[in-house]
Amino acid sequence: MTIATTASTDLGIAQIRARLKARGLAGYVAFTPSNLFYVTGFRSYFVSEWWRLHGTVLAFVPADESLPVTLMLGDFEEKTARAAAPEVELATYPLWVDLSTAEQMELPSAPEPGRPEQWDAAELDRIAADALHSLGMASGRIATDLPHVTLDTWHRLRRSAPDVEWVDFTDDIYEVRLIKQEWEIERLRTAVELSERGMVGAMQIAREGMTASDIRAAYQISVATAAIGEPRFAGYTDNWVLPTVGGTTSAGYGSTASGLRAGDLVKFDCGTTVHGYRSDGGRTFAFGQPSSEAQRLYDVLAEAQRIARDSLVPGARVGDAFFNAIGHVHSHGYPTFNRGHVGHSVGIDTFHEEPPFIGPACDVRVEPGMVLAVEVPTYTPDVGAIMIEDLVVIRDHGAELLHTLPHELTVIEPRA
Repeated sequence: MTIATTASTDLGIAQIRARLKARGLAGYVAFTPSNLFYVTGFRSYFVSEWWRLHGTVLAFVPADESLPVTLMLGDFEEKTARAAAPEVELATYPLWVDLSTAEQMELPSAPEPGRPEQWDAAELDRIAADALHSLGMASGRIATDLPHVTLDTWHRLRRSAPDVEWVDFTDDIYEVRLIKQEWEIERLRTAVELSERGMVGAMQIAREGMTASDIRAAYQISVATAAIGEPRFAGYTDNWVLPTVGGTTSAGYGSTASGLRAGDLVKFDCGTTVHGYRSDGGRTFAFGQPSSEAQRLYDVLAEAQRIARDSLVPGARVGDAFFNAIGHVHSHGYPTFNRGHVGHSVGIDTFHEEPPFIGPACDVRVEPGMVLAVEVPTYTPDVGAIMIEDLVVIRDHGAELLHTLPHELTVIEPRA
């Protein structure tokens, strides 16, 4: 069997079309940045980074495989979209950005009509209507990302195709995205590697007195330093990190009142995005010898996390990994430990936690190709927050680790 490692949207589109036909749907309109990327292979900077532009890029996927996937977007992104998605039909409209050459700007009269302040809403209506009608999606039942569509886009779709019954496709698209192709796994593996470089680099920078905000900056510096000039990380675009220092365990951007001291735990919950795929994972370091209470709790949680990983074998119920992990914590000295889930899927959402969640009610069966984040953390202010989180890819034999850092509590010698 040949494993495809070249990025392609073909399999995902085929699965989406099969689901559309099974549900009697004539097509699907992708709205969220993640789903736009998934169905076209093009990651729009505008809608991925700037929420006010949500709805200005839409992808139309007809159920009929003889008709093309069509992408509506501003002309400023046209060249990058053509390079990233050569098989996708593009329908562009002018944005506010001048694209004339210097030579054209020297002409006595403008070579094209004046540009809008942002975009022309009527032009977006026209393109949406043309796409829906030409792709056989102007009547009947059409799917979209219904809970996430903005009111403005909802009105546009209703104006463009008043005879359509719009239905939600959120669960379907997440189910399609749940099973990763090998090229997707490799992107996540690379994102994990870069994130681990960030954690290790941050702890090399760590000094007594540094706050959680300082550790955040150290992680970001270390990620960027590792990415500069490294072809393996050429697709790196951004990172996220929720660090804690000592007893200050809440998430946030602000600095903490107390700085890093000998014996404190430093927790990382973090990831990077490479070629659109966002990792999630974490480790905990001790800045000097930890307290016996911290070490004891850490050891119990590390073993619970291993139990959860080992529970994820093909055919198993995802929710059973939750019961196995939580049961271990309860039976080893912490009977009131309480948490809603011990992991989740990942992929391309900017909020990296994607369904399904490894929670008690999850009846989803484990399948090869799933990539899951597995974690059994605590945010205990008395001993410090503890995080041991791995990305694992499900293989025929069970869970393969994408993270490579050790699971033991790593002690860093304090430096002033």
